[in-house]
Amino acid sequence: MQVTAHFSKIRHHILEQLHKAQHEVHVAIAWLTDEDIIRELAHLQLRGVQVKIVISNSKENFANTRPLKEFIATNGALFVATTPFLHHKFCIIDNTIIINGSYNWSYAARSNEENITILTRQNDVREENLVFTSFQAKHSFLCNKCAVPITDPGSLDGFRSSAMDTSHSLSILDEQEIALRLEFQEAIKRSFAVALSLDLSISPGLLERMERDGGGVEFVKRILHDEMTTGEMKSGFKKLAEHIPHKVELSLEYLVSRPQFVSLFTVDEVNFCTKLMAKYHL
Repeated sequence: MQVTAHFSKIRHHILEQLHKAQHEVHVAIAWLTDEDIIRELAHLQLRGVQVKIVISNSKENFANTRPLKEFIATNGALFVATTPFLHHKFCIIDNTIIINGSYNWSYAARSNEENITILTRQNDVREENLVFTSFQAKHSFLCNKCAVPITDPGSLDGFRSSAMDTSHSLSILDEQEIALRLEFQEAIKRSFAVALSLDLSISPGLLERMERDGGGVEFVKRILHDEMTTGEMKSGFKKLAEHIPHKVELSLEYLVSRPQFVSLFTVDEVNFCTKLMAKYHL
């Protein structure tokens, strides 16, 4: 069995292993709030990988239920453990890879001191089989004996009031980031509304794309990546810049440069947008 330990870039390593899945992914995780990881699990389900997730009955998991609802809509299996408190953080991929460690699949975990160990089965021998059998048995026990299945996406909203308050520092960090991400998304919608009222030909379909691509932050990150890589601004920004007087303050790039939102983006992304806005004295 190959064993590797990771203490940095943990989120990257998790996503890298998930990309390898071909048949099934079983997840038991205390806190699952990272939208990129949830979206990757939904994408796996859509391409035929059977994904089964069990999470804790902790209020942080239900601060923003949209990503989990989207996962359920792909026919992914979601369970909420009610008792005892689920504090596991492990994932089994195709019964050949196990990810285990301290790292929750949450925003807060990215700034914590964390670790994961990745076990990769190499031989069909008793010792290796026993490890995988034990993890599979624990996952089945959690789903079948300790949790309730969520078949109605709307029922997730009910957990907001009934879920446990774990008094964990994750609570504050995750709730703040979730609220800030939602605020950023609303700011985008307001800018789009003003642009449309000025008869600027910005496609309303962009808002649909934003929702489909996982929300405002990730939507904008993809646009910035293209602009920073190619050096070519997107057509929406060009139209705002060409307007007389310019309306660059309605752009996505302007929002990224605003102090209240900079924590959602990398230093490079913020610097790119800040320098761009300086050209327009903003």
